[in-house]
Amino acid sequence: MKKRLMNNFGLKLLSLGIAIVFWFVIANTQDPVETKTVKDVPVKMLNEEKVQEREKILEVISGDTVDVVVEGRKSVLDQLTEADIEATADLTEVSFMDTVLIKATVPSKPDVTVLNNGENVMKLLFDDYVTKRFSFQVETVGEPMAGYYVGDALPSPNIIQISGAKTVLDKINKVVLNVDVSGRSVDFATTAIPVVYDMNGDEIASSKLTMQLDSDAVTVNVPILASKDMHIRVVTVGEVEEGYELLTENIDFQPETVRVAGSKEDLDKLGYFLELEVDVTGQTGTIEKNIQISSVLDDTLASLRVVDTQMVAVKVNIIPYEEREVSIPVSEIEIRNVGEGLTAGILTMTDVSAKVRYKAAREPLITIEYLNPYVDLSGLTEGTYRVPLGMELPSKVVWDEVIELDIVINKQ
Repeated sequence: MKKRLMNNFGLKLLSLGIAIVFWFVIANTQDPVETKTVKDVPVKMLNEEKVQEREKILEVISGDTVDVVVEGRKSVLDQLTEADIEATADLTEVSFMDTVLIKATVPSKPDVTVLNNGENVMKLLFDDYVTKRFSFQVETVGEPMAGYYVGDALPSPNIIQISGAKTVLDKINKVVLNVDVSGRSVDFATTAIPVVYDMNGDEIASSKLTMQLDSDAVTVNVPILASKDMHIRVVTVGEVEEGYELLTENIDFQPETVRVAGSKEDLDKLGYFLELEVDVTGQTGTIEKNIQISSVLDDTLASLRVVDTQMVAVKVNIIPYEEREVSIPVSEIEIRNVGEGLTAGILTMTDVSAKVRYKAAREPLITIEYLNPYVDLSGLTEGTYRVPLGMELPSKVVWDEVIELDIVINKQ
């Protein structure tokens, strides 16, 4: 038997070697060794209790997932999934730069090798754990039924206590409760889940925060008020300075209408206009001011409130009178109150030039007929005098010059 086994032993050994080579070639042809990248494998943190010992809160800056490169037979890798890979970061091995090496293994498939171990790290932030209180802001979505307005919604509770990393809580700008008011016409209560936003308006993930609430949602009571659009009317009180014109037909204001909300009973007591007053007493120039609309609402109508806009911008135009130089022939000047037994005459030979100022609408009256020029000789006797010119002016016409004429009075 032994002789038969050893017979042609070299040839048999060669055949075995050839068979092994053929098997290896076939195996690598039909089921070759390949590499594969499995993306976004979650990284599990080990020994998290070490963070609690430091009385800090841990935030992962980067490295909460990792791409793992593996090598193995094609038939094995084809079946490999993210669930087969275990990626861990041991918090007992945190470096002085607050990083920890990520290690990956494939426990269920020992023939698979991880090629990129030691190339990925988890970046950590160890922060103070703080607690702050924030008031809720209720923001509405949609529009109520036409003719209605959303009043001040009241959340219950109205303050929330939030805990977490100091750097995260320092970024909080507001805590919002979103309430849908679409088509509403009566008061209602609903619930809303708090949403936290930073200064940029970006939402802060709730996973980074601990909110102390009795339940996941907050009750919000929403009043729905009747509303009414009111037209604005601007009136003036007082008189502008003499010599200036108030352009009553050219008073500018915006907005021209405002919305008032409140109980239907109080709204029914309002008229068609809200009247705003501007005092122009003694003014010599254009007035521009903002008027608080609520100041003209009747205090007895307690439920009423102005919504959308609170101020009306008003511009009251006041301009100087127009001016014209009028030439008055001496012959048109009346001589009044000449003493008994006396005669009088004007020695000035040239026409008198007088500057009058007037409201634009009075321009047709700027004639000698309506200006009524005269000199008054009351109490004067025989002789030569310089007497001031007078005029009986129509209203809204001003003349404030002093013009003197040479007068002679003789006995008859």
